[in-house]
Amino acid sequence: MSIFIFSARVHDLIYQKSNIEYRLSKLTKRLRDVQQYAATIANGGISIGDLLNSPGSMMGRTLSYLGFAHNSALAYMNQNAPYMQQLWAQQMGQNQNPQQQQMMQQYIMRQLYAQGRDRAMQIETRNLKLEEDRLQQEKERLETLGKEITQELDEAKKARDQGIKDMAPKYTFA
Repeated sequence: MSIFIFSARVHDLIYQKSNIEYRLSKLTKRLRDVQQYAATIANGGISIGDLLNSPGSMMGRTLSYLGFAHNSALAYMNQNAPYMQQLWAQQMGQNQNPQQQQMMQQYIMRQLYAQGRDRAMQIETRNLKLEEDRLQQEKERLETLGKEITQELDEAKKARDQGIKDMAPKYTFA
């Protein structure tokens, strides 16, 4: 009877091991994709080429980030531009011509937009670091679980093989 119990246990452990290995391979791919995406984000700005070279699993997140970064940068620019323009106007006084004033306003807007994009990049980088840490912990947990299952599988196979030996007829010559 023990042979059937151990055979069923071996079968169950093989199934669990296969399931863990499958989940581990998917998790490793996801982790690799997140790391590649994080490297692209940390590069500074995302171009269309970077978007096309990003992993397929991260395409939606990349598009969402582009929208978030643009909207966040516009909001930051619109919020801070009046103060910066007023500060510049106070420093220059009445000694500014209209062309110089227009150029300075454009410069202020570009700089504020770039600062807003940098803030969005920092937020996304922090979020990616948290996700990468979570995925790394999950990977370590699955690897540990896989090792435990492998060890238990070896013990169950030994017990099954011992049960087979015990059931085998013993012929002796007397």
